[in-house]
Amino acid sequence: MKTKTKIRITLITIALFATAGLFYATIPATGVPFAADYQPISVAAAPAQLIVSHWCDEDLDKVSDTAVVSHFATIPGPSVGCIERYMAISPSLGTWTPGFVYVTQINEVYKFAPDGSSVSLFATIPGCGGTHSGITFDHFGTHFNFDMIVTCETGQVARVTPLGAVSVIATIPAGHELEGPAVVPDALGPFGGQIWAADEETNHVIAISNTGAVNLTLFTWGGAESVLVIPPNPCSFGNSNGAMFSANFNSNNITKFTPADLSGLGGNVLVTSESNAGILLVGFNGTSYTGAYFEQPPSAYEGSAITDCLVVPSPTPTPTATATATATATATATATATATSTPTPTPTPSGQVSQITPTGTTCSQFANGTAETLSNLNYSVAGGKVKNNVTPGVFFYWVKVTVPAGNNSVTITQTITTGNFTGLFNFTSGSSAYNPSCGNLSTTITQNPTTKAVTVQFNAPTPGTYVIGVKYDSKSIVGLPAPSPGTTVHYDFATTGVPGSTSGLDLIKN
Repeated sequence: MKTKTKIRITLITIALFATAGLFYATIPATGVPFAADYQPISVAAAPAQLIVSHWCDEDLDKVSDTAVVSHFATIPGPSVGCIERYMAISPSLGTWTPGFVYVTQINEVYKFAPDGSSVSLFATIPGCGGTHSGITFDHFGTHFNFDMIVTCETGQVARVTPLGAVSVIATIPAGHELEGPAVVPDALGPFGGQIWAADEETNHVIAISNTGAVNLTLFTWGGAESVLVIPPNPCSFGNSNGAMFSANFNSNNITKFTPADLSGLGGNVLVTSESNAGILLVGFNGTSYTGAYFEQPPSAYEGSAITDCLVVPSPTPTPTATATATATATATATATATATSTPTPTPTPSGQVSQITPTGTTCSQFANGTAETLSNLNYSVAGGKVKNNVTPGVFFYWVKVTVPAGNNSVTITQTITTGNFTGLFNFTSGSSAYNPSCGNLSTTITQNPTTKAVTVQFNAPTPGTYVIGVKYDSKSIVGLPAPSPGTTVHYDFATTGVPGSTSGLDLIKN
């Protein structure tokens, strides 16, 4: 929760039925910055995946094991503003297909392919509301049958099966804020085998059984944010030497902990803090719960994840040369797509997925690979604001999409990756969807007034590869405060669910 006053906690208190069992010590672990990412909220980690969500947008990033950050996918639909979106990656347990990324957005859970190439609405949690919903997978199967667990700020605790069937098993009373749940091992004391969920509102960890029994004050930890179960043999994300990752919202980075930091602690639980309390290590000594600092203050984290060693086999990209359209209206990659997006795309053969071009470009030129790429716009500044001489005055973003027959809806996003400007571009007349022969189709185009995401709706007479051309007004940014710091702004345009569809454009000062 971003508006709360941060409170520094310097004393560990663990209470069970009002009886304190305290073991005070310090485990020598210190997180180190791994990758820079703006306002990170949630992290999902597996041996071949590291995915990050953000506070005020629907875009998800992927991070390589060398800390390179790039776009992964976008949650579809209209923007819902600044909320906390949490994620989990399906393990190879029960009947789950490993490697799929599941993301909460208030009462909804979205399912993304391992490479982000497709997305669908997986489940809707009845009554769920607020600004954040937690998510995890049961890794033990004893009490929750390997189900997905979702917790809501408004108190709902739900189980979701691999088929998307939802059952609400408990509702926490008002005045609590559930986040970062985990199903803990049976051996972890009287509340072993239950769901433990962080409650930053009351500084407690709450326990929920599979029958819906609730203990609201299992123990206390200031600003409790995430509950994490340490595996017996911690593993790393790729070659990163990272066994645990935390979203450091205030510092705009992802913090890393190594397998050595977790070594010998398997079966215990970590509880992170959003309010500078540090990370608590919780165990059970056969009589009472024990607590120790895993990392001492002043660490303050949003969502965290331990690299899930059970996400095996490692996911591989799903699009192939024979990819076909899914049954959803979300566009998928074209059958011949081979281009890899770069910050400044250059002309490629006609198999390319997307391209930014100057005004006057036709659908046929883009489709056959003869269109010129526009790599930058130019602007001037007067009185600290962008002048009315942005050139060229318009430009096109083109993309090929493979869709089923019938009504289709395709969303095109634009993102400023340099973080030094707020101006986004409006679409203008001349935008359209085209059939495989580049004939105009009847098209409905709308634009989100806040995110400037463009939604293109059209009817495809037959399944196949269609072309969309969105014409943008370069002068949409005239009169806005000039970019700062720095004078060059980089934009990425991308089509939701279409791999290789990201094309970049620089705004450069004259």
